[in-house]
Amino acid sequence: MNIESTTEQLILEAAEKEFVTKGFNNATTTAIAQMAGVTQATVNYYYRTKENLFKKVFQNKVQKIADAFEMAFLDNVLFEDIIRSFVEKHFDFVTENPKLMSFVYNEITSNAESRKLVLEVIAPKVKHVLGHLEKALDAEVAKGTIRPVKMVDLMMNIASMNLISVAALPVMKELIHSQSDEYYANFLKERKESNVQFILNALYVPIPCHCGLDPQSPSITQVKTITVQKNVFIKTKA
Repeated sequence: MNIESTTEQLILEAAEKEFVTKGFNNATTTAIAQMAGVTQATVNYYYRTKENLFKKVFQNKVQKIADAFEMAFLDNVLFEDIIRSFVEKHFDFVTENPKLMSFVYNEITSNAESRKLVLEVIAPKVKHVLGHLEKALDAEVAKGTIRPVKMVDLMMNIASMNLISVAALPVMKELIHSQSDEYYANFLKERKESNVQFILNALYVPIPCHCGLDPQSPSITQVKTITVQKNVFIKTKA
């Protein structure tokens, strides 16, 4: 890495901390320059304005999660595996960037200028990825393998479950003081898998089944269903 690219990276890292901590309106290029160990003239040389710097910081972040979502389609063929990958990659992203999530929410809801800047960065990349997901979702609904569900509802379910898992962690740590970092790491790992299973179970259609029982048997009147996951059939009693 040459000196110029190193300087630019230092500025971007400092800018992310400044924006996330203070918000767009209260962040200053002077503070960013001081944090990066460069002059304000250097910051202006690379990015000209605070708006340009803001866009660059969050374009990088959005591109990272967009690329991860794209890989969900490239690495998987089965719809279930695509959904699993989406949930897992989003969970990993929010756990790695907990302050970024609250920052985006605050900026979108606080004022029109910040909302416009955030949406200009997020919208193009997210729409592209969600377009792929919507096609896959509609195809499965048409085949009858999953419940009729709108793409926006699915994404709201994934986002809300993953975000609350991370947002609630600081409160949990205050309530359970004696636990180690390893405990909380395992907790997040288990929550990720739990969220995956919840989303999948909400999608797949329970199929009525006699499960090989004699039609004349009295027990056939009991309601039984099978849950479909990766071609594994699990018999459950009502």
